[in-house]
Amino acid sequence: MASGGWNWFWVVSSMLLGQATVLASGIFNNRSQFRREALARRADRHKVIAERREMFELTHLVEVNALLRNAMAALLAFNSARTLYRSRRQADPSALPESFRQPMTDASDASDAALDALRSQIGFILADNVRALASAAEEAITLAVSAVSLDEPVDFTMVSKKANTAYEALAARLRDIYATAEPTAAPG
Repeated sequence: MASGGWNWFWVVSSMLLGQATVLASGIFNNRSQFRREALARRADRHKVIAERREMFELTHLVEVNALLRNAMAALLAFNSARTLYRSRRQADPSALPESFRQPMTDASDASDAALDALRSQIGFILADNVRALASAAEEAITLAVSAVSLDEPVDFTMVSKKANTAYEALAARLRDIYATAEPTAAPG
């Protein structure tokens, strides 16, 4: 009886030990699964943030490029309107200056609006070197517009060089973003 009394203890103990092992194994596996899921969620968040940043930067680079081109076109249109105004005034000084002035005023307003739009977007360029070049081009265009307004000579070659340098920097940054975003194919 003494040896038979301990048999039930070993049977119950082995069942409890087996259940404890299964329970501990389940807890360990669940913790590992939670850790893997947390790492996957963190990686997804980083990926989403990187994609949003790239989309934001791409959008603003393209927009600044277009605004810079608009500002250059507005500068040239303003210069043409100002030149036409001066030539008309010289040809017929007795004519009403307001009728000659309106196209020039419209071109000046368009140039100011284009520069304001450009200035409002330059700050959103994330790459410091590209932002500096775009700011330099905007400043050169602003100075040229002021010079045209005051009938002072303008070095359009210098303004064009600064604008072209900014265009090239914007395009290079766009290519860099697209090059890093492209999945690389495994050689096969």
